[in-house]
Amino acid sequence: MQEEIWFGKYRILKLLGQGGTAKVYLAEHIKLNSFRAIKYISKHHPLYKLQLKEAQILKDLKHSCIPIIYDIEEDEEGSYIIEQYLEGVTLKDYVMERNTLSEDMIICFALQLCDLIHYLHSVKRPVLYLDLKPENIMVTGKTLMLIDFGSAIYRDEIKSKTKFYGTIGYAAPELYNNHPVDEKSDIYGIGMLLYFMVTGKLSYKSREDIKHIDYISNCSKKLKHIISRCLRYNSSQRYTCVSQLKKHLSAIMNNKNYKVMKGSSIEIGIAGSQPRIGTTHLSFSLCTYLIQKNISCLYIEYNKSRCLWKIQKRYFNLKKNKGVVKINSIPMVNMDYAQVMDLSKYNIIVKDYGSLDSDNKEEYLKSQVKILLLGAKDWELGFSEEALKLITEYKDIIFLFNYVDTRQFGQAQKSMIFRNCLRIPYEPNPFAKFKDKVSHDFFKELADLCFEGVIS
Repeated sequence: MQEEIWFGKYRILKLLGQGGTAKVYLAEHIKLNSFRAIKYISKHHPLYKLQLKEAQILKDLKHSCIPIIYDIEEDEEGSYIIEQYLEGVTLKDYVMERNTLSEDMIICFALQLCDLIHYLHSVKRPVLYLDLKPENIMVTGKTLMLIDFGSAIYRDEIKSKTKFYGTIGYAAPELYNNHPVDEKSDIYGIGMLLYFMVTGKLSYKSREDIKHIDYISNCSKKLKHIISRCLRYNSSQRYTCVSQLKKHLSAIMNNKNYKVMKGSSIEIGIAGSQPRIGTTHLSFSLCTYLIQKNISCLYIEYNKSRCLWKIQKRYFNLKKNKGVVKINSIPMVNMDYAQVMDLSKYNIIVKDYGSLDSDNKEEYLKSQVKILLLGAKDWELGFSEEALKLITEYKDIIFLFNYVDTRQFGQAQKSMIFRNCLRIPYEPNPFAKFKDKVSHDFFKELADLCFEGVIS
């Protein structure tokens, strides 16, 4: 290449690469004697305005994992983004050279991604990246750098007919199926990068090309669970935010399980939108799961159903201790006795409020963790709508749908955007050890949501 000087100060050294919309050159700043990367975008390209918007987004961002934008130049042919030159290789090449990475390295990289994406989602004018893929990330030493913001968009610019440009196979499905696009779309992208780092495989034409994470051998069960949750087709089933994902990744590094401070208790309030929606069944099942995890818990009947009294009539020689009776390993007590008890010896207190109404709403909302069971059938929707009106301003409630199939659950979720929603699997015996994977995974996910932010 004949020596060229651009804008009187940049000596062009070589072409670093080119894609469908831009060319990137290595240049030397003549006076400063330092390298720069210059991205040239032709004004004749149909996506010129979209590419130029990348520079407008980048110029206001300041993060250690984002290249610095030094200047933007323009002439009759196009625009030139002058940015920090990065030495290293793409994450794609980094992984392909090594086949796969160790789990510690994968989590180290993932935590950096979480910090970066959380920053983008938290700036004054939040940004969604929407195109996380190995080719868009540079590895410099042990630091990741995000190098292409061509598909990024300001959160407040998303409208119903907005066109998105994420890469098929890596981008979240909602970019193409007219479902809401939000911060959880980037969580899907992080999940795809985790999947790539675990498997070392590229070129996914669609979700159907992705081998289920459970069949991958070189990955711990905890990391598999995280990746699986990131890649849920329905965005409401993914992590609610990047900081929540980061906590779960960090827990693997720190080898933490659920731990509650000695002498303290966490109250989980469970209520339903109508009678017989399954609050008592769910309460017993949750207690069973927690006890299997060696977490001490107490069930309190905070309703007038008298189910606890009816259960006791079916058993002989049950021993009571200050009103507490143990049934199938679960300590149980009604609300009258509970008011005069010392509850601090129990890690978890599960309060069964039965149907949510104006009388018990205030007490229910005092719970550190709040779970609301809803119905989604035609004759149940009225009850669900009334219950939602009672708690409409509260954003920290976990919503569970009972007695619904996948289609009904999908329909119900459309009106529950940005809410934590799960579908309760069929489990006939709430006192039995969970043998099938679906039930175990459900209660694992429910426990994760319950303890997020209240258990260290």
